[in-house]
Amino acid sequence: MVNVLLTAFSNATIPLNRLLAWADFAVHYVSGYFLYFLVGGYEPQFHTRPALGKGYSPSVLVTGASQGIGLATSLYLASKGYTVFASVKDEQELQLIKHEIKSRDLPSNVSIRPLIMDVLSSSSIASAVSEVSSAVHGNSKTPFVGVINNAGFCMISPMELTPDKAVRDLFELDFWAYISVVKAFLPIIKEYQGRFINVGSYGGFVNPPMWVPYSAAKAAIEGMTRSWRFELKPFGVGMTSVRPGWTRYVSHYPNPRHHNRLSRNALSFYFLSFFLTLTCRTHGIGPKITRAWDGYWNHVKEGYVPAGVDSLGHVVDTDKSCGEREKQVYGPMMSKWQGLVLAAADGAAQTAEAVATTVYDAMTDPFLQPYYTVGYDALIGQTVRDLVPESIYEVGMARLFESKITERVLSPYTPS
Repeated sequence: MVNVLLTAFSNATIPLNRLLAWADFAVHYVSGYFLYFLVGGYEPQFHTRPALGKGYSPSVLVTGASQGIGLATSLYLASKGYTVFASVKDEQELQLIKHEIKSRDLPSNVSIRPLIMDVLSSSSIASAVSEVSSAVHGNSKTPFVGVINNAGFCMISPMELTPDKAVRDLFELDFWAYISVVKAFLPIIKEYQGRFINVGSYGGFVNPPMWVPYSAAKAAIEGMTRSWRFELKPFGVGMTSVRPGWTRYVSHYPNPRHHNRLSRNALSFYFLSFFLTLTCRTHGIGPKITRAWDGYWNHVKEGYVPAGVDSLGHVVDTDKSCGEREKQVYGPMMSKWQGLVLAAADGAAQTAEAVATTVYDAMTDPFLQPYYTVGYDALIGQTVRDLVPESIYEVGMARLFESKITERVLSPYTPS
């Protein structure tokens, strides 16, 4: 159920986010050209930008494109002139994205090519590489210039109760799959001097309780990206990360037939989206996470305390016994997270379209930055982490998730 006030608030922050992004562009454009001309800095790249008037439609691959950020990014990049290979994990998701594309009545000049690529399967990745390579080979109008690593999921659970297998499964998809995809597509990206965009999260630097596996995976993506980009620079290849805050996917945006006109003025597009999303249903994480929370608390009522929930709609079972002390500490934290997550799904979170716009920024930026942050919560979190002393941040985070019962249970230890 969409909350009108929350949705109005989150949508109102999107144009402000764009203004901040443009101000940031102005600063690093000036610094980029200054370094380039005066001290031999990085050369600006423009071949990753589409040029519709010249029939130039560079190709990109988006992983996890069946819903959420992946689907919004595929649609948005295609509307801006890219040839998009939208990858999904299986036949069921392939039919889903085909239905999504068909239902939008896309104009003839919008090119989205769905394909199956299970990012956890080396053979499936190799098959996708072959398909993409064959499609772009010999065509100077559609060079392969970008891979957007997006497929992944989140998990909310106390680390003590989370099974090792659940942590490894999250890392397989949220971290190792990124590496597998980058390595597989690197030869083609080198050929066309393209760039890799790794979708991370502000959870990688905010580090809240109950998000240990997810925060660790996203921090790993951030560290990997910032180090690997230096190794790729000599080949003319770029790598960056996008740091979204809470994100929801809205079922209907302005018709892509109007994107070319509206996207000339991003603020116009977002003001239109502002009114449309007040009445739109959210998809993706919303219904799934709601189902997971329902299952979690049903287990608690039955006397069994599971570890937590994930954004795929699953209850994460624990392989540990949960004592009364642990229940008193973790229970209030999980309850608070349920309220925050459902508020995000009901409208407090930014739309996936806002993240897609930031991915477009990263694809077209002549001086690719190490990271791009999008979302009012992510920007606030980033500012707090940069400016607030660590001791104050720690106390603030602890107080946010503690309760009186937590404080009583965790009274200081005194030796007898």
